[in-house]
Amino acid sequence: MHTTEVRVKALPVREWLSSYCFPDLFRDSCLHCPDYNMNWSCPPGVLPAEELLGDYRTVYLVGVKVIYDRVQRERALASAQAADQVRSESYGVVKKALLEVLLNLEQSVPGSYTVAAGRCEQCEKCSRVIGRICRRPERLRYSFSAFGFDLTAIAWEQLGLELLWAKEGLPEYNVAVAAFLTR
Repeated sequence: MHTTEVRVKALPVREWLSSYCFPDLFRDSCLHCPDYNMNWSCPPGVLPAEELLGDYRTVYLVGVKVIYDRVQRERALASAQAADQVRSESYGVVKKALLEVLLNLEQSVPGSYTVAAGRCEQCEKCSRVIGRICRRPERLRYSFSAFGFDLTAIAWEQLGLELLWAKEGLPEYNVAVAAFLTR
């Protein structure tokens, strides 16, 4: 069973954009991602962060640390598929719950907007792959990566969370970082 820790930090949007958004630096990473041009929340075609987010005043960064227990980490060592399954059953569930909380909060805070933790996963298969418009545009939210944010720096400098990776199995924990913007 996993446990979670949540951290929140508020910043002025201008500071957030100028300190952490570098689309030119991260553009090549998107080009090599399997979601490139396969998901409406991913490039190409995502508005620049300044254009979509620049008029907001405050950003609330929300980091959720999903800590795996010994049993989960041992199970994940069996194969890459096992690791993906454990991650989906824990980190994936937390990430979706975080998005739901923030989308519900948007309903309570007029004019607010959410940046999701990772690509959009609202549909089993994105309609972009078959050349159709988004089926759920009211729920579509872009990720930090789509805008070119330095997520590693945001997580560490603002939330005190180091992003970990594992060559096989799972790291000790994964981190989901989302943002909630207000005017």
